[in-house]
Amino acid sequence: MTGTLGMAAFTPVHRATAPRRLRNAMGRFATGVTVVTTTDGRTVHGMTANGVLSVSLDPPLVLVSLGRCRMAEMLPRTGRYGISVLHERQAPIAAHFAGQARVEGPLEFEWRAGLPFVPDALAQVGCRVVDVHPAGDHRLWVGRVEHLDHRDGPPLLFYTGRFAGLRPHD
Repeated sequence: MTGTLGMAAFTPVHRATAPRRLRNAMGRFATGVTVVTTTDGRTVHGMTANGVLSVSLDPPLVLVSLGRCRMAEMLPRTGRYGISVLHERQAPIAAHFAGQARVEGPLEFEWRAGLPFVPDALAQVGCRVVDVHPAGDHRLWVGRVEHLDHRDGPPLLFYTGRFAGLRPHD
């Protein structure tokens, strides 16, 4: 299909506003919400993330995109991470691990293959880091899947800077 696009529909990206404009534009891409966890044997660290991607089925590879954060400091030591794909009722847990609000009481984890996961998550994917790629102000941590589990349910989504549910349509 060919055609022309009116240039008036596009606004030039200026260097000073590019990060905010990119965040606003990409915020229109709804993503699932995960909590990524790791442990050094003494402490469990978790963070809310939506930069998660299935890379390959054979071998099974999943990546997590991380900026400068404590998780990125820990992964070179721990070498492993768990991804918990959150259920729509788990927004308070997502907010907790995003540093927005505290969950009352002690946080419990399910342990699978030596990794901590959020209980009742829709999916749990445990990975061993096999590669790291620099990508601008982030690093892409590629992990080989060592543990998988999943169940059905409505996912928690992230859209335009807020948590949302999924409303299927016909």
